[in-house]
Amino acid sequence: MKKIAILLPCFNESSGIDILTNQLVSELEKLPYLFELIFIDDGSLDDTKSRIENLKISSPTINSVLLALNFNMGHQKAIQQGLFYVESKGFDHVIIMDADGEDDPAAIQELLNHDNMDLVQVIRGKRNENWRFKFFYRLYQSLFKLVIGKRLNFGNFCMISPKLVKTATENSFVHLAAFLDNQKCVKAKVTWDRNQRISGESKMGFKNLFYHAVNSFVENAQSLLFVFIKLCMFLILGILILTGFILYKKYIIDVAVPGWSSTLMATLFNSLLISIGVFVLGSLQLNILSKQTASKKVIYYTDKPIAKNW
Repeated sequence: MKKIAILLPCFNESSGIDILTNQLVSELEKLPYLFELIFIDDGSLDDTKSRIENLKISSPTINSVLLALNFNMGHQKAIQQGLFYVESKGFDHVIIMDADGEDDPAAIQELLNHDNMDLVQVIRGKRNENWRFKFFYRLYQSLFKLVIGKRLNFGNFCMISPKLVKTATENSFVHLAAFLDNQKCVKAKVTWDRNQRISGESKMGFKNLFYHAVNSFVENAQSLLFVFIKLCMFLILGILILTGFILYKKYIIDVAVPGWSSTLMATLFNSLLISIGVFVLGSLQLNILSKQTASKKVIYYTDKPIAKNW
């Protein structure tokens, strides 16, 4: 029977962790797999850790373990610590989902229907956030599509193979979804509506959404750099056209050169210099990062078995 790990990063989820666990157990007991629920407590300030330690799971196909991080590392680093844990455990697949209840446990069966894939991404269907969050989220998605050239309509909820687990532990990442989407592997996508949070306020406010968006661009630095290459080419073309226009006016038809042309020429030239500067600095930064791709596998957690049923 195949073994499936489910990573559940948690931060201040004490009021809903019991409900989520019950929902998970109810869904997982229907499936012909062995599961291990891996709760990653990311330095919670409430009693999330103690509630996880007191979970009662008696299903013969479900184990659970707590990874208590030494300090708050942030959502993405917490996930990576979980990947460090599962890397050598011999799981056939690893599912990553949020612990706030928005990632529907019922979708796990659909993910496992594609267990011949290296990566199965859950495309977010209907969302339950307020209109302001939806507006800025769609704005971010549109900007990402415009600049990078592809849609980023999925998040952490996904299933990955041992090959991708190894890739993610040997390379650093700041945005898991964008990092995985850039991998060359066999992929599938499923669409599933988001649930409402079980309890409490969402931690993805405007500031966190902004940082999250920036990190997705960081993971696509090469594509972003190519935008500046295209911008340089566009500016050079504009300068050549404007230069031809000025020369034609001055030497061919002997007409005074418009005053705005020199201002426009200076603006285009300055923009070109800025774009070249960004391109050069970006290239140097990518060169530095390429020599530091290996992630330092430093363990920042203490693991504690909660239920050992198989």
